[in-house]
Amino acid sequence: MRQRILKWLGAAALLLAGLLSALPAGWLSWPVSRYSDGHWGVSEARGTVWDGGAKLVYLGKAGEVRSMSPLAWKWQPKALLSGLLVWHLDSAGQPGMLQLGFGKQEIRGLALSLPVAALADLSKTWQAARLGGELQLNIPQLARQGKEVSGAVQIAWRGASSPLTTVLPFGSYQLDVAGTGQGLNLNLSTLEGPLMLSGQGALPAGGAFHMTGTADSPQDKYDALKPLMLMLGQPAGPTSVSWQVKPGM
Repeated sequence: MRQRILKWLGAAALLLAGLLSALPAGWLSWPVSRYSDGHWGVSEARGTVWDGGAKLVYLGKAGEVRSMSPLAWKWQPKALLSGLLVWHLDSAGQPGMLQLGFGKQEIRGLALSLPVAALADLSKTWQAARLGGELQLNIPQLARQGKEVSGAVQIAWRGASSPLTTVLPFGSYQLDVAGTGQGLNLNLSTLEGPLMLSGQGALPAGGAFHMTGTADSPQDKYDALKPLMLMLGQPAGPTSVSWQVKPGM
């Protein structure tokens, strides 16, 4: 009787492994949609969740669809011998890796791009400003072990635009995120353009995110940029405003 039960359990385990190995990549649409409240989905899915590729897409309230650059992945079964789940990644031709293990998660070499408008729902201010341009996400290496985070992330905003100003584009910017033993530190800087943004922030381990900064404009561009700047923050000088981001805003 015991041997028969073990045989059935072994057969069930093999069946489950076979089903999981053949699980189509399109299945990812369900968890992505569920955990994003229907704002995000998956398109152009191919292969399986172990060896395949797809694009994340933003599903707007007006029916618009905005897609992220493609991502491909390939599972590395040999890593199971070390107690890890590992996938090799390919994003825009850049090789990377995702590693999941007990107590530690790590991602390397990830590069993705998406339109800024896809993130508009995160902020009422962004919605009102109808911000445009492209976001470029680059993760050379980012790891989490327990409560400690290490590594770095760069997010570049290229060709920033808004119908609130005739200065188009009004700039390009970069947000540098650095992992520390106590959480994440953030630094915003201007790459180019007349609207100069700068700011610093932090996301402490177990704490609340906060960030403050300034926006400055040359005197000859201020009248054209003023409606956008006043939406971002409060006047702090003849051609500048101060702004802040914190929970509840």
